Amino acid sequence: MPILKNHKYLNRFKNKKVDIERYVKDYYVENNLAYISVNVNCYEDIISKYSVVGYEDLNQDFVNYLEENAEYIPLEYPIVLEITGTRFSKERQKTIKESISDYYNMKLGETQEELNSNTRFSLLLFILSVISGVLCFSFPESQYLSTAMDMFLCFFTWTFADIFWLERNDIKEKKIDYAQLSSMKVIFREKFVDDEITEKEEEKIIEDIISYSASEE
Repeated sequence: MPILKNHKYLNRFKNKKVDIERYVKDYYVENNLAYISVNVNCYEDIISKYSVVGYEDLNQDFVNYLEENAEYIPLEYPIVLEITGTRFSKERQKTIKESISDYYNMKLGETQEELNSNTRFSLLLFILSVISGVLCFSFPESQYLSTAMDMFLCFFTWTFADIFWLERNDIKEKKIDYAQLSSMKVIFREKFVDDEITEKEEEKIIEDIISYSASEE
């Protein structure tokens, strides 16, 4: 009897479903903006302690936390990064904003290079596929050569499809993610307050994000 109960209990887990969109909206989204709130104790929680002045880099734990949360946010929502927990001087606020922007602009640039590399490699594979196809049908009397060219044709064609369609789509998605992060609005609060902003404040934030994104193009 206990075994039967365990099976029923297991089936309840198998059939359980959640509305992930509702959870995301409840947790992150407020009106037309998505918020990621980060609680820090000091400057080094954001900027790596190994950085030198003028060449500041982000703390990797901070980056991981930021990206883990951003992963759940739909791309149609502009992100507001709310840094709370301590007071930063205007100079340090400026450094933090610039470091976050530089970091994700660099990541965005890396994905652009990946796309360019993907394009070049895909073109090479396409050309090799065409050459293999021509050679495959050019020597029908030679069974060994025709078979070899047929194998090369299959290999280059499938590799081209994998690189150009699947891998390229992954890179494009990653690029969009970094573009969303590179244009997010960073605000500072000494203490976290879960208050709704006014419609005017929301419009100003969205306008700032759009203006910043346009200036980076």
